[in-house]
Amino acid sequence: MLDGYTRPVISIGDDVTCLIDTGADAPVWTQGAEILEDVFKAELVSGKKFILSGFGKEAEIVDVYRIFDVELRGMDSDRVIFKSMIVACTKRPSMIASLIIPATAFSKMNYTIRNVGVKEPIVQIEHDKEEYAVGSFFNNRGDRFVERGYSFANEEKGYRENEGIEL
Repeated sequence: MLDGYTRPVISIGDDVTCLIDTGADAPVWTQGAEILEDVFKAELVSGKKFILSGFGKEAEIVDVYRIFDVELRGMDSDRVIFKSMIVACTKRPSMIASLIIPATAFSKMNYTIRNVGVKEPIVQIEHDKEEYAVGSFFNNRGDRFVERGYSFANEEKGYRENEGIEL
């Protein structure tokens, strides 16, 4: 965890912070489309929108983007890569982090936030694979709106079993 944060915020690159949010259903990029496209080479998913709520404002309809590789790298060079992550894109620069990754993205992993018995808080992620895809469910009112995200293991490659990652 990054110093100065009381919530699980980690760094995933130059000036890119990530909040692991146990109350969220979908990944959210909070810094606007231009930065998202620049940092991750993300692509707009045409014809899809996300109804974004839970940020203290009224719900807003936002664009949907695909980020092809989001890498969480541990202190020992271990890593988890989220392939083809679908994110809601908004511009709220005062948010705690640039990217919010929901607990649903970690549904095939164990994650622990250690505060007791450690010098500084640590996020630990135990995983069986190195790569995971983050798909999305669509709203039952049609497939125009993304409802929430979920994670599944990428079975195309066989990675070491029972890997763990500390961030």
